[in-house]
Amino acid sequence: MVRDVVAIGDKVELMIMDRNEDMEKKIYKSKVLDFPDYTSVIITMPIIKGRVIPLSVGDKYSLRFFSQTGLYECRGVITSRSNDDKIYILTVEFTSALEKYQRRQFFRLNCVLDLDYYIATEAELTLRYKLKQNIFKNPEDKQACIEALEQCKKEWLMGIIVDLSGGGARLMSENVHEVGNYMQMRIQFGSKVKIKADYLTGIIISAEKMVNRVGFYEHRVQFRELLKEDREAIIKYIFEEEIKQHTKDKK
Repeated sequence: MVRDVVAIGDKVELMIMDRNEDMEKKIYKSKVLDFPDYTSVIITMPIIKGRVIPLSVGDKYSLRFFSQTGLYECRGVITSRSNDDKIYILTVEFTSALEKYQRRQFFRLNCVLDLDYYIATEAELTLRYKLKQNIFKNPEDKQACIEALEQCKKEWLMGIIVDLSGGGARLMSENVHEVGNYMQMRIQFGSKVKIKADYLTGIIISAEKMVNRVGFYEHRVQFRELLKEDREAIIKYIFEEEIKQHTKDKK
């Protein structure tokens, strides 16, 4: 049952269903107020920039609950909305069983993490490919490739990670780079995360000038060839930070 693992005051996110898959699906943030019975939940109506968002009765949503024991998901339909002592509320009836959130789905974390990075040259990418494929006639050729890789130019730059998932990141930088470039990254997790690889490799999938911050550019990076251990370490960090943040918000 939902109320066995979700408590009053827990945060909940709603994402509308049955919409065009090509449309961006907006996520609404809310909070659990009560459980009138075993099949429904009462939550606050979402508020964005001080404005109440009156979600429609009959609309179907995917719900994600943030509880002390983890992240949980289910589906639901809004059955009523009202104003209770100046608090706008929604009643949502569950239409599926509650399931524990699967980490492989790459939940995204809003964050602020310092980043050191450089753009890999074509020469470096070629050498790394040769090492990965291990296409050498003798050990001397392989050693020569390793030494050449160490000599590749690395112009280290600084940035800030503002959005992180197990599949990639969004970052801000005073430098603009081309889509398709490969980025070698060192994210400053501190002692919270132990990354096995020397660098995290990512390919830039978008690059835009920021309109709300003069002189900065936003890049979206998709991780490539990420070690399983490193992906799990990042996902664990995201999970723990989300629980910590939502626990803090409840106080």
